[in-house]
Amino acid sequence: MPVEVEVKIKVDDFEEIEFKLLDSGALLEEIVMQRDHYFQHPSRDFNETDEALRIREDGDRFYLTYKGPKFDPRSKTRIELNTEITSIKNITHTLEQLGFQEVGIVPKERKIYLYNELQFCLDNVESVGLYVEVEKTIEDKSNYEIELEFIFKTIKEMGLNPENNERKSYLELFLEKTKIKKK
Repeated sequence: MPVEVEVKIKVDDFEEIEFKLLDSGALLEEIVMQRDHYFQHPSRDFNETDEALRIREDGDRFYLTYKGPKFDPRSKTRIELNTEITSIKNITHTLEQLGFQEVGIVPKERKIYLYNELQFCLDNVESVGLYVEVEKTIEDKSNYEIELEFIFKTIKEMGLNPENNERKSYLELFLEKTKIKKK
């Protein structure tokens, strides 16, 4: 199953990291507005299982994503399954009919840079702040440690501190900031 190897770092601004990325030859892939709709399972508490189910509005594209529990204590590395969908309305109604409840919507502006086979996502998350996510999707978890060490090495080269790694999801951070509790 596909695994997303990911490290997320809180930053004060994007100026230095953007300069270093561009100076190192990174390519700006896109700038997009995203809205992530998160859902709670009817009989399994995703807070306790460390899973997530979301619908992402990504510009004019839409995705249903399941994220499994994080299995690395230093990162947000986990199984991630993405399926492109054509109708948010239809899939939302389907999930609701199955007992899922929408628990939050997290909007953000995302700039995506490609560098050394890694995605650098510069995220301005509404009500949460500025974060840099560095990630790579791999086929399975057999070599994730190698990819994770490469991400940490690259983060340091870009002037970011891996010790500032944030393992909470944007939904968790959003709910903390807005004082809304997940059901």
